Amino acid sequence: MGKDYSLMTVRQLEDLRLLVLTRIEAVPEFRRGSLQVGYRKCGKASCRCARPGEQGHGPRGLWTRTVKGTGSRGQYIPVEHIDQVRAELENYAQFEGLIADYVEINEALCRARVGPGAGARKRPAATGGEKGGAEASPQVSPPGMR
Repeated sequence: MGKDYSLMTVRQLEDLRLLVLTRIEAVPEFRRGSLQVGYRKCGKASCRCARPGEQGHGPRGLWTRTVKGTGSRGQYIPVEHIDQVRAELENYAQFEGLIADYVEINEALCRARVGPGAGARKRPAATGGEKGGAEASPQVSPPGMR
Protein backbone atom coordinates (compact mmCIF):
# COMPACT_ATOMS: atom_id res chain seq x y z
CA MET A 1 0.00 0.00 0.00
CA GLY A 2 1.20 3.48 -0.79
CA LYS A 3 3.74 2.19 -3.30
CA ASP A 4 4.76 4.22 -6.33
CA TYR A 5 3.88 2.27 -9.46
CA SER A 6 4.28 5.23 -11.81
CA LEU A 7 7.63 4.09 -13.22
CA MET A 8 6.40 0.60 -14.10
CA THR A 9 5.36 -0.42 -17.60
CA VAL A 10 1.92 -1.79 -18.42
CA ARG A 11 3.43 -5.27 -18.77
CA GLN A 12 5.16 -5.02 -15.36
CA LEU A 13 1.91 -3.86 -13.75
CA GLU A 14 -0.02 -6.73 -15.36
CA ASP A 15 2.56 -9.24 -14.09
CA LEU A 16 2.45 -7.71 -10.62
CA ARG A 17 -1.34 -7.82 -10.62
CA LEU A 18 -1.25 -11.55 -11.43
CA LEU A 19 1.28 -12.13 -8.65
CA VAL A 20 -0.94 -10.35 -6.11
CA LEU A 21 -3.97 -12.36 -7.29
CA THR A 22 -1.98 -15.56 -6.74
CA ARG A 23 -1.11 -14.39 -3.22
CA ILE A 24 -4.75 -13.50 -2.51
CA GLU A 25 -5.80 -16.96 -3.61
CA ALA A 26 -3.22 -18.52 -1.27
CA VAL A 27 -4.49 -16.79 1.88
CA PRO A 28 -5.85 -19.47 4.22
CA GLU A 29 -9.28 -19.31 5.86
CA PHE A 30 -9.89 -15.98 7.52
CA ARG A 31 -12.41 -14.00 9.50
CA ARG A 32 -12.69 -10.29 10.13
CA GLY A 33 -13.27 -8.71 13.50
CA SER A 34 -11.45 -8.85 16.81
CA LEU A 35 -10.87 -11.27 19.64
CA GLN A 36 -10.83 -10.47 23.33
CA VAL A 37 -9.67 -13.10 25.80
CA GLY A 38 -10.49 -12.65 29.45
CA TYR A 39 -11.79 -13.95 32.72
CA ARG A 40 -15.02 -13.13 34.51
CA LYS A 41 -16.52 -13.56 37.93
CA CYS A 42 -19.88 -15.24 38.09
CA GLY A 43 -21.16 -13.27 41.08
CA LYS A 44 -21.88 -16.22 43.41
CA ALA A 45 -20.48 -15.50 46.86
CA SER A 46 -19.67 -19.18 47.46
CA CYS A 47 -17.76 -19.66 44.18
CA ARG A 48 -13.97 -19.91 44.06
CA CYS A 49 -13.89 -16.86 41.75
CA ALA A 50 -15.18 -14.71 44.64
CA ARG A 51 -12.07 -15.35 46.76
CA PRO A 52 -9.60 -12.46 47.05
CA GLY A 53 -6.87 -12.62 44.41
CA GLU A 54 -8.83 -15.04 42.19
CA GLN A 55 -9.00 -13.87 38.57
CA GLY A 56 -12.29 -15.56 37.76
CA HIS A 57 -13.57 -18.13 35.31
CA GLY A 58 -11.79 -18.51 32.01
CA PRO A 59 -9.99 -17.84 29.91
CA ARG A 60 -12.69 -17.46 27.34
CA GLY A 61 -12.68 -15.69 24.05
CA LEU A 62 -15.16 -13.33 22.50
CA TRP A 63 -14.96 -12.82 18.75
CA THR A 64 -16.76 -9.67 17.61
CA ARG A 65 -17.36 -8.13 14.22
CA THR A 66 -19.59 -5.51 12.65
CA VAL A 67 -22.38 -6.82 10.45
CA LYS A 68 -23.75 -4.38 7.89
CA GLY A 69 -27.24 -3.26 8.78
CA THR A 70 -27.34 -4.97 12.17
CA GLY A 71 -24.36 -3.59 14.11
CA SER A 72 -21.90 -5.50 16.24
CA ARG A 73 -22.18 -9.26 16.68
CA GLY A 74 -20.28 -11.48 19.07
CA GLN A 75 -19.63 -15.16 19.56
CA TYR A 76 -17.96 -16.90 22.47
CA ILE A 77 -14.95 -18.94 21.45
CA PRO A 78 -13.94 -22.04 23.44
CA VAL A 79 -10.45 -21.79 24.91
CA GLU A 80 -9.19 -24.63 22.69
CA HIS A 81 -10.06 -22.59 19.55
CA ILE A 82 -8.61 -19.22 20.58
CA ASP A 83 -5.29 -19.76 18.74
CA GLN A 84 -7.17 -20.83 15.60
CA VAL A 85 -9.32 -17.69 15.68
CA ARG A 86 -6.23 -15.51 16.22
CA ALA A 87 -4.61 -17.06 13.15
CA GLU A 88 -7.77 -16.50 11.09
CA LEU A 89 -7.84 -12.84 12.14
CA GLU A 90 -4.17 -12.48 11.12
CA ASN A 91 -5.02 -14.09 7.78
CA TYR A 92 -7.73 -11.47 7.28
CA ALA A 93 -5.22 -8.67 7.89
CA GLN A 94 -3.00 -10.24 5.23
CA PHE A 95 -5.97 -10.53 2.84
CA GLU A 96 -6.97 -6.91 3.46
CA GLY A 97 -3.44 -5.69 2.70
CA LEU A 98 -3.28 -7.70 -0.51
CA ILE A 99 -6.66 -6.35 -1.64
CA ALA A 100 -5.44 -2.78 -1.05
CA ASP A 101 -2.30 -3.53 -3.10
CA TYR A 102 -4.42 -5.06 -5.86
CA VAL A 103 -6.61 -1.95 -6.07
CA GLU A 104 -3.58 0.36 -6.21
CA ILE A 105 -1.98 -1.74 -8.94
CA ASN A 106 -5.20 -1.68 -10.97
CA GLU A 107 -5.46 2.09 -10.61
CA ALA A 108 -1.83 2.45 -11.73
CA LEU A 109 -2.57 0.16 -14.67
CA CYS A 110 -5.55 2.31 -15.68
CA ARG A 111 -3.41 5.46 -15.47
CA ALA A 112 -0.60 3.82 -17.47
CA ARG A 113 -2.99 2.79 -20.24
CA VAL A 114 -4.44 6.30 -20.52
CA GLY A 115 -0.99 7.85 -20.71
CA PRO A 116 0.82 10.61 -18.84
CA GLY A 117 -1.00 13.85 -18.23
CA ALA A 118 -4.26 12.64 -19.74
CA GLY A 119 -7.25 14.15 -18.08
CA ALA A 120 -5.19 16.65 -16.11
CA ARG A 121 -6.40 20.19 -16.77
CA LYS A 122 -4.88 23.34 -15.48
CA ARG A 123 -7.50 25.30 -13.58
CA PRO A 124 -7.71 29.01 -14.24
CA ALA A 125 -6.71 31.17 -11.30
CA ALA A 126 -9.55 32.71 -9.32
CA THR A 127 -10.06 36.42 -10.00
CA GLY A 128 -10.88 39.28 -7.69
CA GLY A 129 -12.93 38.14 -4.71
CA GLU A 130 -14.04 34.78 -6.06
CA LYS A 131 -13.95 31.88 -3.66
CA GLY A 132 -13.01 29.31 -6.30
CA GLY A 133 -16.49 27.92 -6.88
CA ALA A 134 -16.99 24.91 -9.08
CA GLU A 135 -16.98 25.34 -12.82
CA ALA A 136 -19.43 23.46 -14.97
CA SER A 137 -17.66 20.46 -16.50
CA PRO A 138 -18.17 19.80 -20.19
CA GLN A 139 -20.35 16.74 -20.82
CA VAL A 140 -18.42 13.83 -22.26
CA SER A 141 -20.35 11.26 -24.25
CA PRO A 142 -19.23 7.65 -24.56
CA PRO A 143 -17.72 6.74 -27.95
CA GLY A 144 -20.39 6.29 -30.63
CA MET A 145 -22.96 8.45 -28.79
CA ARG A 146 -22.10 11.83 -30.35
